[in-house]
Amino acid sequence: MKRRTGTWRWCVCVALSLSVFSGCAGKPVPATPAVPVPVQTEIPAQPEPAPEVALDVPQRVGLAVPLSDTPLLEMTELVVLHERALERFYAPWSQKKASLPPDEAFWGTAAYGTKQGYAENLRPYPRERWERLVALQDMGAYPSMAAPAIVTRNTALRVLPSNRPFFLDPSLPGEGFPFDYFQNTAIWLGTPVFVSHASRDRAWLYVETAFSSGWIRREDVAMADEAFRSQYRRRAMVALRSDDTPLMDAQRFLGQAHIGAIFPLHSRRGPELAVMVPLRDSDGMARTGLATLSPLQAALMPLPLTSRSVAGLADAMAGQLYGWGGMFENRDCSSTLRDLFLPFGIWLPRNSSQQARQGGTLIELDGMPAEEKLRTIRSRGTPFVSLLWMPGHIGLYLGTNHRGDPLMLHNIWGIRTTTPDGGEGRAVIGMLVISTLRPGEERPDVKQGSFLDRVRGLTILGAGVAVLPD
Repeated sequence: MKRRTGTWRWCVCVALSLSVFSGCAGKPVPATPAVPVPVQTEIPAQPEPAPEVALDVPQRVGLAVPLSDTPLLEMTELVVLHERALERFYAPWSQKKASLPPDEAFWGTAAYGTKQGYAENLRPYPRERWERLVALQDMGAYPSMAAPAIVTRNTALRVLPSNRPFFLDPSLPGEGFPFDYFQNTAIWLGTPVFVSHASRDRAWLYVETAFSSGWIRREDVAMADEAFRSQYRRRAMVALRSDDTPLMDAQRFLGQAHIGAIFPLHSRRGPELAVMVPLRDSDGMARTGLATLSPLQAALMPLPLTSRSVAGLADAMAGQLYGWGGMFENRDCSSTLRDLFLPFGIWLPRNSSQQARQGGTLIELDGMPAEEKLRTIRSRGTPFVSLLWMPGHIGLYLGTNHRGDPLMLHNIWGIRTTTPDGGEGRAVIGMLVISTLRPGEERPDVKQGSFLDRVRGLTILGAGVAVLPD
């Protein structure tokens, strides 16, 4: 026992001595960490689920219909349309005061205040949350601001100042996710706005754009003083040709942009284009950064309006998932068309009925028998510059396939179905597709002709400018 105790004391002394000397000599060099072994991941192979709606059409525009480089509109109209588009784009910076009365600015309070809503957990919307949001709007102080500004990152305009959703009864067809009724629209980086009001907690700003209005997070927008506006407002604009395009200044990330976003041209760098990108400084004011874009990423606006050019931009969005109100920076039917045509210098309103009635010449199809309606579309529709509209939905007429069926490019949630008990359901598509005007009719629960019956109008895009003969 004594020998073991003595050994223990000797070990302690040696250890203490070593620790003292090592302390004097400095900290030991740590051992080089072992290189972590890469984690091998493998997604379990599962059979591809059958689509709920069969689309017997090629899902690339260039494969679905013939293309050409022939201009789709006369140059006279294109010039007028381009000038109008730029005027509308910058219009919020010409405002001096709020253009909306309180009942229009806060329409969501009246529209949804008497409805049973559902929250993100699909349970009834908490009453105390609703009352807090209504109070947060500070409606009695509206309008409390009057300032030009610009969006500095992709964000959303909300009906009430909250990022949390407001669904209607999720048990009903066409309700629940993704139909968040507080989602007004996505709004892209670089969009000029006019700020007319602030929430009570100052975290949200109420803004008007040239195509919509609503609440936006304060950190997503920067105030644009006169010096910035004078520098930024230019006639030479650059349009994006691909989604999820990084905006880089050398090695610095300035933001991400999508088709439908446009930026002022700063300079040319060989085949590349340097564009001005709005940034938000620490004081909440707008300043300018420069990003360089390749010819594959962007082009001078307006792009040539030919079927080949339109098809190229449409195919760059092919298969994009449906985004109600631009949710998740995806697109719905009308935002698809807005973003598709702005690079060509054609300004479209935000919602489907306005696009049909204000985008050009509307040809009424309501009440026509099916065959007459199809004949009218074929004979009077101009492929790639004609919109097919029905209440709540809109798409682009592409022409006809080899069987003479009119084809439509549209971002659609689903097709109405009939349940065995006579109720209504949905066959979900949920993405940008090309279809005939009889989608889903291969299913026994889809009424024949139901989609075509709902088509009410054919709008021929244009400026309404008389073209004089040579």
